[in-house]
Amino acid sequence: MRIVIIGAGNAGRQLAMRLCEEKHSVVMVDQNPQALAQAEAGLDILTICGQGSNPSVLEQAQADKSDLLIAVTDNDEVNILSCLLGHAAGVKGKIARVTNPDFLQNGSSHYDLKKMGIDLVINQKHECAREVFNMLQLPGALEAFDLFAGKVMVAGCSITAVSPLLDRTPAECDRLDLIQSVRVIAIRRDNELVVPHGNTVFKQNDLVYLVGQRVDISNFFKWVCPDIEPFEKVIIAGGGDLGLMLAKFIENEVDTVLLEQDEERARYCSAELNKTLILRADALTESALEESGLHERTAFVALTGDDEGNIMNCLMAQKKGASFTATQIARTDFIPVVEQLYLVNRVVSPYISTTNAILHWLRSKKVRAASLLHNLPGELLDVVVSADHKLEGKSIKDIKIPKTAIIATVMRDGEVVTATGDLQLQVDDRVLVFCHPDAVKKIQSIFL
Repeated sequence: MRIVIIGAGNAGRQLAMRLCEEKHSVVMVDQNPQALAQAEAGLDILTICGQGSNPSVLEQAQADKSDLLIAVTDNDEVNILSCLLGHAAGVKGKIARVTNPDFLQNGSSHYDLKKMGIDLVINQKHECAREVFNMLQLPGALEAFDLFAGKVMVAGCSITAVSPLLDRTPAECDRLDLIQSVRVIAIRRDNELVVPHGNTVFKQNDLVYLVGQRVDISNFFKWVCPDIEPFEKVIIAGGGDLGLMLAKFIENEVDTVLLEQDEERARYCSAELNKTLILRADALTESALEESGLHERTAFVALTGDDEGNIMNCLMAQKKGASFTATQIARTDFIPVVEQLYLVNRVVSPYISTTNAILHWLRSKKVRAASLLHNLPGELLDVVVSADHKLEGKSIKDIKIPKTAIIATVMRDGEVVTATGDLQLQVDDRVLVFCHPDAVKKIQSIFL
């Protein structure tokens, strides 16, 4: 595919890297020549210096001959106008990143961006807030997110010395009801990917990923992580859009405190929230953490715009006794270092979230989604069984898929169906498949 990316910032470079890995032809447009030079130095792409919403620049980029236009600059209006111009030029697919959540409100048909020709509108902060919310709902989860409109959850946890799964195969566990209610799809062991089978033995420090309905995942976590208790309080450092979104998600579930230094912003957050305690304070001060009532059953989430400040916030919260810390990090080159040094329990990146959402859309018509896992070198593909397809009526056990892939679950008529070996696929079944990145094209060929 020929793809035009408007914006050479973190999101644009992250996306271009993934698209180049998949052998797409990428053209990147940005006003900043230094940003373009940085992107071009590490990637096999064509760059054009100019405003992405300028028709002459889009003509120079040959947008009309492209399959996809993705606008991910820091300016919502530029992103939207670029996509609308691309739509007028006949570009097949248009994706716009927006930071203002008002652009996602489709209450009025007059201002529905999708009806105006933009195929996908992404708010990266909303994606991050949802990711952190899932994480807080499942203490002990390495990462967690929803699929199929929230009916299916994907989550990962670590096997500890007290886990009932330790040194056992799935069949040897004393809670087969819990094991059978979810599907273990992958294990990361010493940085290696293991696709589990019936005789796979769980080892200490294995990072185990599973798929199932939220209630089943929650029950499984309570059993497999007996040493981890639910949080009694969540403290959010930063009342920006991301912090406010998270507070809205979580305030009805647990005691929530929001720390915001700016008085005007603190007042705005107070008006937007119902149950959250708003403290006008600098989260980097010990007095603020003490005033917020931080204790050992507290989750501390740093969501300011300062990467270094976020990390320091988490370290201070850990020192004060917080049982869990998570932070947003904008600079993607910081993430591996922070994770390797175990400075915080969990890192989220708005740019990785944006890349994931775009890759969801980018797959072919039948392969409708791909969710990248932060801590696992694999992808989740949401594929659909079409009419008269060779897989129609075929049992899962008879489908010859790569050893590095596994069918996780099936959605049929809006309901989750356990992916047992005897299950026969039907037309319009949505099948969730986990696979190593090297097996993506093979999975696509099987379901196309």
